Amino acid sequence: MQTPAFDAAPYAQIVRSLFARTRRVMLYGPDGRLWWSEDGADALDLRTLLEQVIALTRQRDLDAALRHAAAAELSTGLLLPIRTDGQSPLAWLGIIGPQERATADPDGTAIAQSLRPVLMLLARDVAAAALLRRQRYASLQAAEQTAELRWLLATSSQAGRNSGADRLEATLDACATHLGCEGVMLWLEDRQLERVALRRPLPPHELETLRRLARGSLMSEVTTRKRTTIVGKLRETPDAELLPWTVIAAPVPYGETPRGLVMAFARRDARRLSTRDARRLEHIIPRVLAATEMEHDPLTGLPARHVFEDRLRAALARAGSQTCVVYADLDQLHVTNDLFGFAAGDDVLRRMAKLWRDHTSERVEIAARFAGDRFVALLRDCTLNQGRAWAEMMRQAIEALPAPPDRTGLKITASFGVVAAAAGEAPEHVLATAETACKAAKDRGRNRVEIFAHTDKSLVQRRDDLQIFRDLTDAFEQNRFMLYAQPIEPLWDPTLARRYEILVRMRDSADAPVSPTRFISAATRYQLLPQLDRWVTARAIACLDPYADVLRARNTTFAINVSAQSLMQPEFADYLRTALKGAAVPAELLVFEFTESAAISDIAAARRFIERVGALGAKFALDDFGTGFSSLAYLKSLPVSALKIDGSFVRDLLTDERSEGVIRAVLQIAAQLGLDTVAEYVETTAIADRLRSLGVTYGQGYAFGAPVPLETVLTLLHAQAGPTVQTASGQVAVPG
Repeated sequence: MQTPAFDAAPYAQIVRSLFARTRRVMLYGPDGRLWWSEDGADALDLRTLLEQVIALTRQRDLDAALRHAAAAELSTGLLLPIRTDGQSPLAWLGIIGPQERATADPDGTAIAQSLRPVLMLLARDVAAAALLRRQRYASLQAAEQTAELRWLLATSSQAGRNSGADRLEATLDACATHLGCEGVMLWLEDRQLERVALRRPLPPHELETLRRLARGSLMSEVTTRKRTTIVGKLRETPDAELLPWTVIAAPVPYGETPRGLVMAFARRDARRLSTRDARRLEHIIPRVLAATEMEHDPLTGLPARHVFEDRLRAALARAGSQTCVVYADLDQLHVTNDLFGFAAGDDVLRRMAKLWRDHTSERVEIAARFAGDRFVALLRDCTLNQGRAWAEMMRQAIEALPAPPDRTGLKITASFGVVAAAAGEAPEHVLATAETACKAAKDRGRNRVEIFAHTDKSLVQRRDDLQIFRDLTDAFEQNRFMLYAQPIEPLWDPTLARRYEILVRMRDSADAPVSPTRFISAATRYQLLPQLDRWVTARAIACLDPYADVLRARNTTFAINVSAQSLMQPEFADYLRTALKGAAVPAELLVFEFTESAAISDIAAARRFIERVGALGAKFALDDFGTGFSSLAYLKSLPVSALKIDGSFVRDLLTDERSEGVIRAVLQIAAQLGLDTVAEYVETTAIADRLRSLGVTYGQGYAFGAPVPLETVLTLLHAQAGPTVQTASGQVAVPG
């Protein structure tokens, strides 16, 4: 006999002592289950009444339930509620009286009144017993939860130690290990994401069978039932042979409909998966989801950038490894977004990701989406030619994608860059090189594959620009730029004042100087020149302001370079006007230089710039003059004060008659327009003498002085003694 939920024997004896003709006494729980009877059997003649009363209590109509119970006949059975303080009944006391009622037998109301003290005592004991049962259950549940927690901690700990795989793989692998099963498979249908962790290799056909089951019948089962399912006898179809597997399929929740499943599988003859295993598998799902969100792109389901970088770093750390990185960028995805909306663009990215997955092979270690429309693959044991062949296959597959019916004319293509990497290379360097090759593919017509070759100077320059880009952006934040000044000397007229050109220099994070050619090239490519021009202007004015009176007295001018990018921005002219109006140094002592090619590219913008900034007294010079004579037609409409002869002509002046011819032509133009001329890159006194004889106004180069810190130049000007004048910084000497 099953142990009763509550021993009501003492109370049954009291009932019998008060009502000797009682035939049976029972105790029922609040849900109608039999808790106690003298012989352990239910009373069938009382069951109908009991079910009616319980139905009324479930309908929250307690008063009706109590009235219905009190109206019963003693001969067929009486139900008395056991409760405290008018609450819902904790239990029901069933009493069945004699089959034939005698005159002296009390009715139901009298029995209930007589048993009131007994019912109160019984209610107290039932409540205490219920509390004890809850405590015992909670204790057992706590013990079970402690065991589950230990299992979960052990699984998480192992996943954290497994640095050879990403977090999702490590979590699944640890789950398989601690469940003691053959493996665990994740399938997220909404992302088409599948990951498998195996404790030992499986034959390909068996793994494929499990994959079909996860995506097919088991996915349908958990979607329909929305709960974990244990399948001890597994078949692909009802009439197929029994498979040697037992599986647990736990749904991965996503609103009302599961988004996928986590499936644990073991050989039926080796491991029996239980309900405890099912609970443990359910416990791991939140961690699997967290790892999925952290390690995978939410739109495509492909691994995220940091996962790829970790895998690339591990591959490059393996001795003797030979890998290729393939970098792909979809061509003109913004056109799709503009024509058909962002949902269409997202659809293109998903289709691209599906191709990326479908074309993986043993050679592809990992394929990922970096961001936006960029995808990257890591190919192991791969030569550069093999990498190019794989990229070309992918390019053709993307180009062959049919346009959806509602997007007629939509053509999807991608540009690819491929680079070979050897063991020991820095991951950042490899990725930058692959991206450089990809950008070159775009520049050279799109929908093509380019490999990085050190003999391709344009690719090398792109790679160098990308490498220095981060250092360049850090330099703005960490103030790692400095201003230098190089003298511009009068060649034949000693009455003219010396001039200077302000130059910007940069140091890297290790405080080593960076070649101006390198960081200016990167700033040009990544549109950072306006930011650099603003920094140079603000810093130059701040340095010159304390010496304003000295510079005015000596009529010493300083030239500041303005990039083509800044010249085309009307707001840069506004910025300069505001800076000059608040400066102590007169605008007349500043010359803003921009190249001849910048002026030619947008003559109207150059003219507006000169008019707005020149209104405050500043002067202007055309730099690198002579490299584009198409500007001659516009020169008279640009009120510049000087022409700077491009250094390529100056260097060859003594050995190339054509260079001298160009310089003579520039001098004639300058004379007609009343402009000064400045020869750049004057490296020797012989070149300086020849320029002097030709009539060039100024010379600039190492023959007259190398660039030195601007503060050094200003200090020297201050130190050249003479009558003193009062300035913002105190007494300074001005030569008479």
